[in-house]
Amino acid sequence: MKLTSLIAATFLSTSAMASQMCDGKNCQPIAPFQPTEEQMSFASKIFDIGEPGFDFEMYGNAQKTILVEGVPFAQYWQLEDAQKYVFHPMVFGRYVFNSAVDKDFHKNWEEIVSKVGVELPNGGLAFYYPNHYPLNRMRGPDLIYSAISQSEILAGFIRLHQELNSEKTAEVLSKVRDALFFPHEQGGVDLGVAQLELPLFRSNPEIILNGWLHSLLHLNDYATLMDDMQVASYVERNLEFFVDNHDAWYDQARFITRYSDTSPHRLIVTPEKPGQEFTALFKAKDARLRSYEIQPVLDFENRYSGYDVRINAVNADNGKITMSLTCSSLFDTYLTSDDPFSVLIRDGGYSPFRASPDASGNWQKIESSNVGGREVAHISLKDKELICGYPTNFSKANGRNFYHMQHIIALRYLAEASAYENDELNSRISEIAISWYANNDKFQGKGLKFEDPQAVLDSINRGKTLKQFTDVSRLLF
Repeated sequence: MKLTSLIAATFLSTSAMASQMCDGKNCQPIAPFQPTEEQMSFASKIFDIGEPGFDFEMYGNAQKTILVEGVPFAQYWQLEDAQKYVFHPMVFGRYVFNSAVDKDFHKNWEEIVSKVGVELPNGGLAFYYPNHYPLNRMRGPDLIYSAISQSEILAGFIRLHQELNSEKTAEVLSKVRDALFFPHEQGGVDLGVAQLELPLFRSNPEIILNGWLHSLLHLNDYATLMDDMQVASYVERNLEFFVDNHDAWYDQARFITRYSDTSPHRLIVTPEKPGQEFTALFKAKDARLRSYEIQPVLDFENRYSGYDVRINAVNADNGKITMSLTCSSLFDTYLTSDDPFSVLIRDGGYSPFRASPDASGNWQKIESSNVGGREVAHISLKDKELICGYPTNFSKANGRNFYHMQHIIALRYLAEASAYENDELNSRISEIAISWYANNDKFQGKGLKFEDPQAVLDSINRGKTLKQFTDVSRLLF
């Protein structure tokens, strides 16, 4: 038998792992719904040229677009061929928003939606990313849609419904809304207490703060305009969860917000026995979250997401395993096996220009211990920093940190314009946001600057249905 086949048979065999640590009623299996090839047939196409579209800037990236049968396709800077045009759901949302007042669009919008919308098992209508994007979180076989782009599409259809006020626009608007409430364990973006910008299916669910808040801003607009108290209550529950766990998105040592609660790490695992099996366990720290058991996937060719639990390599000489594993501020991360093992993991690794820890830290050793008959290693460092949620960076084209300011402005916006009534909650949200803003001067990055607050507010308002605040001084000063 070939070495790769032997390894695959060994590591992917089924076993009841970590059962002593993970209550079966609380461990959440993930079985993501996936669109069919037919449903994605149009959205998966790649074009060189089409009818003139519209060019605009979104989050600092210029989006050059064309129209193909009325559907916008955009260039994307990280594509292998940046001159090609592909379907981008967020661009689609902004296109619907901008075209909602266009009488020509009124004639064919239903046909356009039918080409790229995917019906979900809960009746929602989702707009998936084609499998063309090389982003670290988007690699792998699974198709995903995103709360941030889906909420942009929601804003577009709110505006279209305001223009046409028809039964059909009301129906599609409801379907687009319902896609934001399709559960994560079924492949959706709703974690119950948070919206997922990029759902992960082979690790703990990662809550990316800017995408979550972006979605809540649009859901809050929907609740206000449609007088939907269920959606308003959902926004309220999400923000209560944020307030209770806000330190997961703030680096207290560096005085800067975190992009998300999760960071990927590379491990070197030394098993006691050849062919030893491993399972990752993500145990929720908050009772409103579920826990997850994840079997590693073999990924010798680096085809899966950098945030998936993966076996990247196995040394044929000494049996050491190179593994990828995530660390979250909202979950305790464990690696478990039937037999003893040790783990090497790097500490630190912070750079203000990166999105995940670099390899500059020192290797730290973690030994497994026996817990109820299982060997368990808690992926945690007592005396060194293990980054579990990476700080927002300064890698935008203008060198400024956009997302740190977006977090602050979005929180203040939600607190001041909430569709729900909860003065105590809104006061707590504002207190957190203002304290983050007041700490900006303590950040130790020499020569590094956060984005101008007014520019961030203008960006938020660009695709927002309700623009309750246009002067940032009303939110910050």
